[in-house]
Amino acid sequence: MELLLLAGAVIITGAVFFWLVRVIKATLKTALLIAAIIFGLQFFGIGRDRIFAQIQQIVNYFWRLIPGQQSFNPDAVMHQVTQIVSLVLERFSS
Repeated sequence: MELLLLAGAVIITGAVFFWLVRVIKATLKTALLIAAIIFGLQFFGIGRDRIFAQIQQIVNYFWRLIPGQQSFNPDAVMHQVTQIVSLVLERFSS
């Protein structure tokens, strides 16, 4: 019985280990790809201000696709998020 338990534990440990290695490899590949893209953009003179402006335009475009939504306002969204978080914290603290 103990031998079966040990074998099962070794198999599960090995599976988790190899899964973790795959996740770490994928994470590192993604991080290096993003870093290469950012360095390439900076090499051609495209700064973070232009990148963030383009990201905001993309978010605005998709935000307007939602029925009943107006233009995306990050300040209003942050205000709503802080209100929701404060309400949740008040309920849990009582």
